[in-house]
Amino acid sequence: MENEPALEDALLVEDLHTGEFVVERANGEKWLLDAKKGWCPWGYEFEGKRVFLKFGDVTSILVNDRGEQYEFWTEKKIE
Repeated sequence: MENEPALEDALLVEDLHTGEFVVERANGEKWLLDAKKGWCPWGYEFEGKRVFLKFGDVTSILVNDRGEQYEFWTEKKIE
């Protein structure tokens, strides 16, 4: 059975308004995430704010402080 990734603190650095987000992980890495279903309806509200991230090699999930989740493709490390 595959291990479920842990939820970590992250910063939603930028909503690129294309369905893509730049997030900064707790370890300082910045990643480009691409929404699986077009765009995340709450992303703009959390730009520049802390969110929670379940980081995966292929799929990552962002969770806001209201408990809303959105699934993303883990695209690439950008820094």
